[in-house]
Formats: sequence, C-alpha cells, structure tokens
Amino acid sequence: MKFRPTPTARGGFSLMEIIVAISILSILAATLAMRAGGMIEKGKTAKVVDLASTFKTVCATYHADVGGYAREYANSGKNNRRLSAKQNSTGWSGPYLESALTPGQNPFGGTIDLYDNVRTGNKIPGFDVDGDGSLDVRGDGNVLYLSEVPREAAEAIDASIDRDLNGAWNKRGRVRYKANRKELFILVYY
Repeated sequence: MKFRPTPTARGGFSLMEIIVAISILSILAATLAMRAGGMIEKGKTAKVVDLASTFKTVCATYHADVGGYAREYANSGKNNRRLSAKQNSTGWSGPYLESALTPGQNPFGGTIDLYDNVRTGNKIPGFDVDGDGSLDVRGDGNVLYLSEVPREAAEAIDASIDRDLNGAWNKRGRVRYKANRKELFILVYY
C-alpha cells in the first residue's frame, strides 16, 4: 500500500515558525554589529596610541639631531613639516617620517597636528605628568593634537598611555582632553 498525502497535508513552514526564525537572525545580526562597532573603536584608539609611540621615537631622534622640537602640521608647507620635508637646519638628517602627516591619519576624521610647543597655540596650559596636581611641562615639547575624538575613545587612549595615575583622567598625565571641543592632546616628547 502506498502512502498518499491527504488534501490537508502541506509542505513548508508556518508563519509563526518564519517569524521566530527571523527574530533569532535579527538578534544575532544586532549582536554582531555591536561587537564589530566595538572592535572598530578599539582599532581607532589603538591607532592613536601607535601614532603617539611612533612620534615619541621620531621626535626624540629629531631633537637629538637638531637640538630643537619638530612640528608637523597636516596639509601644510615645508616649514611646518620638519619631520617629513627636507630642512636646512644644522644636524637635520631626515626625513624622519616616510610621508607627511595627513588628516586621514586621524582615525576619528578630524584634524591632526604635531605641535612643537606644549601649550599648542594656547589651547592648554601644560601637562601634569606625574599626577600630583601641578603642571610639570609647560614650554617646549612635542604634543600630538587630534580633534573630533569621542570621550570614550579619549578615556581608552588615556588608559593605555597614563596607567594608574591619580587625579582626573583628562587633566593629569601625558593625555589631556577637552570634552566640549572633542580635542585630545598627547605629550609625546619633552
């Protein structure tokens, strides 16, 4: 005897089963998207920390060769690109960077510059490097400046650079942050 489906039997899934499957897939997609977003932000903060480390080394070499502090402004002329453009300074043996600093190197999409003075055009008074509440570095030095940096990213960068210092995270150590303008300042060499 052969099995014959009755006229009421049908193949496929019920509407409820499809809705449940779509809901589960939506939850999984949202979870993956959030994790991917977090990984992207971690990548951006890691890039800034790596840039600061690179500039620390490059600025120390420049200072040893020339006896001064370099500046490297994104999209600027030769005089303001002392690490990447040929200079006539005594002792200069660069270029110290493979290419000029560009806005694209700021992973947050804002401005990026390397200042040759800690006050960065009077934007900040200096740095409390040891976290004791007093400004230890006020004059010459190299500061990496980035704009459009979100607070969470600035805190993560500070945690990588200024581990275990006392005081407000955005006012002590080698990292300063102005939340109202989303400006990050990193003392890379002094």
